[in-house]
Amino acid sequence: MADLKIDPDELEGAISEILEEYGDAVFKATEEGLTNAEKILIKNLKEASPEGITKQFKKHWKGKGKKYKLRRYVGNTKMVKGKKGKIPLANILEYSDKHGKPFIRQTFAKSIRQMAKAIVDEVKKGS
Repeated sequence: MADLKIDPDELEGAISEILEEYGDAVFKATEEGLTNAEKILIKNLKEASPEGITKQFKKHWKGKGKKYKLRRYVGNTKMVKGKKGKIPLANILEYSDKHGKPFIRQTFAKSIRQMAKAIVDEVKKGS
């Protein structure tokens, strides 16, 4: 950067270009950090999941990937028979008055520091 020669009339454009490149690098690092955070949450949800008889529920935690910029979604794909068709087992466990054993929101809350660290570490590494 010290040997960079910029004409005073071009300073504004040069700064803009440098900041744009830096912004792109931060964006890419943040995306990678979010992928790492997603993996952390999935791991923590699997560990916190009730086992049940078949132990299938904990195997069904999945991320939706990079479908949206700067967002990641995690869900459980295990479905069970309900009165009107199949329903997500996660909904029963989290919200049912009869059969509920809430743990998803709690696990998410407990994972926030780990996920944030994963993102920050990736941004620091990338810059």
